[in-house]
Amino acid sequence: MPLPRYVLAPTHLTGDVFGWQLNRDGQFLDCHEGFAENFDRDVEAAMDWAEQIIGTRQDWRHTREGGPDRWIAADDRAAAGTDVLRSLEPGTLVVAVGPGASGKSTFAAEAGIVTVVCLDSLREQIGGDAGDQSVTPAAVVEQDILLEKHLSEGTTLYLDSTNVEVTVRAGLVERARRHGRPVVALRFLPHLDTCHARNRERPANRQVPADVLAWQHSLALAATPKALLAEGFTAAHDIVTPL
Repeated sequence: MPLPRYVLAPTHLTGDVFGWQLNRDGQFLDCHEGFAENFDRDVEAAMDWAEQIIGTRQDWRHTREGGPDRWIAADDRAAAGTDVLRSLEPGTLVVAVGPGASGKSTFAAEAGIVTVVCLDSLREQIGGDAGDQSVTPAAVVEQDILLEKHLSEGTTLYLDSTNVEVTVRAGLVERARRHGRPVVALRFLPHLDTCHARNRERPANRQVPADVLAWQHSLALAATPKALLAEGFTAAHDIVTPL
């Protein structure tokens, strides 16, 4: 089904108080007091507020068609969940793209994916601690060995790591191409506040430093489905995750 159509618009609340109103598919969701009379100063804050309610990052498009200023978040992509896996060709390399605590591992568990290569799990196997970054280089070597094995065998594989860097993804696309395998990107991008909240609930050894998490989130934000397709992915989907 199509993603909900969200509309964010400045509104006159009461007296001299201005703010923002958020609607979904024509239905009122909420109002937020702000400085709607000064778009340049307040629109980014209004978008952040709206995305906290929606629960995921949106691609806002400004319009004045048919009335005053409005920002519309609407597209014709399917709202992807675990059902996106049903259309995969056998032997597909599925690459998760998203910051820490964005729902990548939860998605794999809920989807019942049989073959998963997870960098956290490899760190635990090698060093006994999934959060021990000192063994990451060894874990990446093991990840590459497993990728080569599964791609050679034609196994449908889910790669559970952040993969937010363009250079990392380029290597994965090239590896899949060498084996003649489709490569599909699944982008996980809840609001940054949601990622921080989930991150704080993790065991101490699994928590990502706040500045690193923000950096990962900014890179994932730039990795739009359109950008991922331009990188060579066979298909790319935004995965809608709950708050």
